[in-house]
Amino acid sequence: MERPTFEAMLEAAAGVERDGSEYTVAEDYSLSVYIGKPGQAMEVAEVAGLRLDAAFCEATSREHGTVYYVEYSSLHGLRVRPPSGGAGRRAGFS
Repeated sequence: MERPTFEAMLEAAAGVERDGSEYTVAEDYSLSVYIGKPGQAMEVAEVAGLRLDAAFCEATSREHGTVYYVEYSSLHGLRVRPPSGGAGRRAGFS
């Protein structure tokens, strides 16, 4: 993935705020980034913040404050989970 594509995805993601080249994930939201090769991606879960550098992305996980440095070509996507209880009811589920 290229940096502009990743930035567009972050801009579209609910619960993510931008401040220059840094993105912060709201406390009640859960964001994961998927890195690796197609078919062999690894999930970096519970991302608290991201900083976009010219050549790489720095992702800080809420778990133990682990920091991952990933080149853009290794990024495959992201997942955002809204706060629990905020999604409303769905048919067939109680």
